[in-house]
Amino acid sequence: MSYILFAWIASLSSGLLVVITKLTSKHAIANPWLFNFLRTLVVVLFIIPLALINNSSMPHNWLPIVAAAITSVLFYIFYILAIYKLDVSTIVPLFNFRTVFAVLLGVLLFQEKFTSYQYFLVLIIIIAGIFSTIDEKFNVRSFFNKAVGIALLAMIFLALNSVAVKWAFMFDDVWTVNLWIGVISLIIVLPTLPLFYKDLFKVGRNQILSIGVIGFFQTITNLTFTLALAVSVGITSVIVTIPFSMILAVLFSVFAPKLLEKHTAKIYIIRFTAAAIMIYGALQLS
Repeated sequence: MSYILFAWIASLSSGLLVVITKLTSKHAIANPWLFNFLRTLVVVLFIIPLALINNSSMPHNWLPIVAAAITSVLFYIFYILAIYKLDVSTIVPLFNFRTVFAVLLGVLLFQEKFTSYQYFLVLIIIIAGIFSTIDEKFNVRSFFNKAVGIALLAMIFLALNSVAVKWAFMFDDVWTVNLWIGVISLIIVLPTLPLFYKDLFKVGRNQILSIGVIGFFQTITNLTFTLALAVSVGITSVIVTIPFSMILAVLFSVFAPKLLEKHTAKIYIIRFTAAAIMIYGALQLS
C-alpha cells in the first residue's frame, strides 16, 4: 500500500478522532480523568493483538520507551483537560505550536542554530495562534486563558514525546515501541484512579461505544502515520496538517450546532486563516 494512502488515512482518521473526542467529552463522559484512563486502556487493548501478530518483543533499550510513555501520558492528560473547555476549531490550530516548541527544545537542549527567518516564522505562528482563538467578542484575551494554557502545555509534552519516540525507534521496531509505550502509559495512569473510581461503576453502553470508537481511530492514526512517516517525512507532514476536524466542526455548526460548536461565518474565516498561516509556518520550520 502506498505511503501517500497511509498519510491520507492518518489525516482523515486524526480529524475524526478530534471531533469524536470532543463529542465524547461533551455528551458521554463528564469526568476527564475517567476519559483519559478508558482511552489509555482501550488503545492498549487494540495494540496488543496487532503487536503480537507482528512479532513485537521486549525493548532493547527501556529508557526511551519510558520517556515516550511519560510524555505521552502528560500530553493526553492536558489535551483531554483542554478539549473539555475549548472548541475543535480552536484547539486544532494550537497543534502547530508543537513545531515551535520543538524548535525551542532544539535550541535549549541541543544548541541547534536557527536563522532569523526561522525565528520570524515562530513569531508568525504565535501571532496567528492568538487569532485562532478569537470568538464573537473579538478580544485577543481569548488566547490568554487557562484552557489555552493547558492546551499549550499539552503541545510541549507532545513535542517532547516526538523526540522520545524517535529515540526509541533507534533501538526497536514500530510494534515493540507502540506496544510498550501503551502498556507503560496504562501503568502510569493507574494512580489517577481515586479521581474517577466512583464514576467507573457508572460507565454504560454509550460510554463504552464512544471509547471503543476513539481507541479504533487512535490505533489507525498512530499506525498509518508511522508507516507513512517512515517513507517520506515531507509529504506526510503536508497531508496530515490538513485540518479535516475544523472542516467537520463547520459542518456541525451548520447542520447540528448543539452537538459540537456554533460560531458565525466571520469567526470561522478568521480561525481558518490563522490556522492556514500556522500550518504554513510549521511546515517551513519542519
